[in-house]
Amino acid sequence: MFYGWIVLAFVSVCYFAVVGGGFYGFSVVMPAMIEAQGWSRTEASLGYSIMMLTFGLNAPVIAILISKIKTQRTLLLGGGTIVLACTLLYFSGSILSFYVGSFVLGVGLSMSSVVPGGHLIAQWFSRRRSLSMGIFMACGGLGAFVFAPLFSGLISSTGDWRTVWICVGAIGAVVGIFGFLIIRERPIVVGQFVDGVDPNAVVASTGAPEKPVKVYKSTTNWTHKEAFKTRAFWLMLFASWIAMTGNTVVTSQVILHLTDLGVSQIVAAGALGIVGLVNTVGRFSGGALGERIDPRLLMFSGLILELLGVFVLINANQDFLVYLFSILFGLGFGLYLVAFTTVIANYFGAENYAKIFALQGLCYTVLTASGPILAGYAYDKLGSYDLPFYMILGLGCCAAIAILTMKPPVRKAVVA
Repeated sequence: MFYGWIVLAFVSVCYFAVVGGGFYGFSVVMPAMIEAQGWSRTEASLGYSIMMLTFGLNAPVIAILISKIKTQRTLLLGGGTIVLACTLLYFSGSILSFYVGSFVLGVGLSMSSVVPGGHLIAQWFSRRRSLSMGIFMACGGLGAFVFAPLFSGLISSTGDWRTVWICVGAIGAVVGIFGFLIIRERPIVVGQFVDGVDPNAVVASTGAPEKPVKVYKSTTNWTHKEAFKTRAFWLMLFASWIAMTGNTVVTSQVILHLTDLGVSQIVAAGALGIVGLVNTVGRFSGGALGERIDPRLLMFSGLILELLGVFVLINANQDFLVYLFSILFGLGFGLYLVAFTTVIANYFGAENYAKIFALQGLCYTVLTASGPILAGYAYDKLGSYDLPFYMILGLGCCAAIAILTMKPPVRKAVVA
């Protein structure tokens, strides 16, 4: 049996639990903490932004950890960090302790989710890379569908938001321990080949190499410094900044926004869960289509759908509009996210995927993490989220144009 499938299954389950419990659990527990602690939306949103900022800025450190101590130990350390963070958040009695716990949680989540998972997929898969990435990313969306309503019901039944942090801490412990026991870094470690196929055997049996694929995939591995200097890197960065900011603003504020419009708490939490479920469809579809359709075009389509979802959300005061928003936004962001991660590997090669992905994250996270703070501040000052939502729509149109003008990078010829 090809061990890559075991690796893919495990990192997918990890992503399901870590993203569903950590990110979407945070969104669900935040309104309860605001009510219990008496914080303003700006103060509470700053905690979410700290978590997001730490998650992104820590990505280069995770890439270095992976290269130094390997993914197994990185996952073990990440799981322990999540446990520590949840302990701090459980006992947080002040806004300062909440911020510290949010910071530590961001560190733990970054060690246990997309960077190590994407790195492993890039090492184990080539021909099936887009599909594998789609399966992996789809599990993150499925986690939102499961954990958002689960944690909302848990808070309602127990009357205590702290139980959410117990659950997330348990997730961290399981991910860390089993990740250390199961993960293998590369196919060669277990005597196998990428995709489970010996390339020499394929050529010998058929008498010719495999048919060329339609989707562009770099035959060389770019370093992160080389990638940083390309036009494609910066266009990708700008588009991802807008797409990710839209997601963080909506994810962190959607329950508050919908209840402001008169939607019930249960329907609002259910909407976030539906976003996750449809997000799963978008991610899996993006992975499957990415082997036959240029992922750049899938990035564009996903962003347009995400923006349509934000437009509907602005005045989603009826259940029909709430569900329409959930479908458009979830499908769009899921499609975009998988296509984006696939394009990085396709344009710059698999060898330095973790470092290049981390560099992208480092660059856009500072601006992305400010989104929830500014959205909360806008509400506190203006009484609505209209301004941040319309800003996302305007910048999103510019990002869509940037994606359409993006082309695979070409190395400059060296003159002897």
